[in-house]
Amino acid sequence: MKLPTKIKFFGWLLHHERLNTRAFLYRRNIKSREDSSCEQCTGILETADHIFNDCPCAMEVWHRIKINMRPGGFRQPWSLWAEVQLPDSVQMDVIVLVLWQIWKARNALIFDHKLPSPSEIIRKALDDLTSWKCRYKDNKEAIAIWGDYLYSCL
Repeated sequence: MKLPTKIKFFGWLLHHERLNTRAFLYRRNIKSREDSSCEQCTGILETADHIFNDCPCAMEVWHRIKINMRPGGFRQPWSLWAEVQLPDSVQMDVIVLVLWQIWKARNALIFDHKLPSPSEIIRKALDDLTSWKCRYKDNKEAIAIWGDYLYSCL
């Protein structure tokens, strides 16, 4: 993975179930159960599974980009597959970028009271991919193909 350190760290936290979701904060006695629900889906405990898999916004993102997201699959992005033929060499990086943008959308809803649309989430992942393509000198063609594909999903 050639992503920036902050995104690699996010991926590590996600993989090890250490993201500060409301459910995680509840388990650590930092939040009450009443304050541990998803901001968008009232009454549903905000777990990582919910944020990245079950929340309607995330479900729509995965549907649009045709990534077969199965329960808990976000913890192992290397095991996911796209329903379309795209280069495997950078697929995990692209999936982690999308996960990162879903997380940032969740934070925007909580802290800024703004809910980015699935198109905005995909657009921001595409912007990140474009910004960091210089990190992929050996995979320029794969990055370009993925970039074109994400653009087509908007």
